[in-house]
Amino acid sequence: MDAATAARKSRVTIDTIRTWCRRGVITATKTAGRWDIDQNSLRAHRRRLIAIRNARRTRNAATIQARITTQLTLPHLTGTPDQVAKADDIRRRAIQAALQLVTHSDESGQPTGHATYRLSSGPTMFDSDPLDAYTVLRDSAYTEHTSEAAYITALNTVLADRTDASYWINNHR
Repeated sequence: MDAATAARKSRVTIDTIRTWCRRGVITATKTAGRWDIDQNSLRAHRRRLIAIRNARRTRNAATIQARITTQLTLPHLTGTPDQVAKADDIRRRAIQAALQLVTHSDESGQPTGHATYRLSSGPTMFDSDPLDAYTVLRDSAYTEHTSEAAYITALNTVLADRTDASYWINNHR
């Protein structure tokens, strides 16, 4: 395939494709001033780039999640000791599920230079033990925030309003 086709398929510029060819990042041969690019090599390189991007996003999200977690205020739960123990575990897992952050704001999923923090409404890590953290922690004022501080404040507000152990137990599926 030629450089223009490779660029279009990879969603990069033709200059980027030519640079990859010159550096040997992708397998290509130059004949009469034109690059003939191996499709399999290009596909493999795109997979490597996606893996790197996903690893960076995961690392960045984990850093943000850890930072937010340290700033949360978890009020004491009320109920029997057994209820409190069970509810505390459910609340902890709900918080972890809620911290599956969306840190981009355009529909393509590409970072836009500023983070948008909101509750994850998609499947959580608790598929085998479903916990609808979005429903458990949802609040009319708690939808989307443009700063980490606003996100933390909103989450702390939601948690402060839910101190009854039975609330967490009853909202756990």
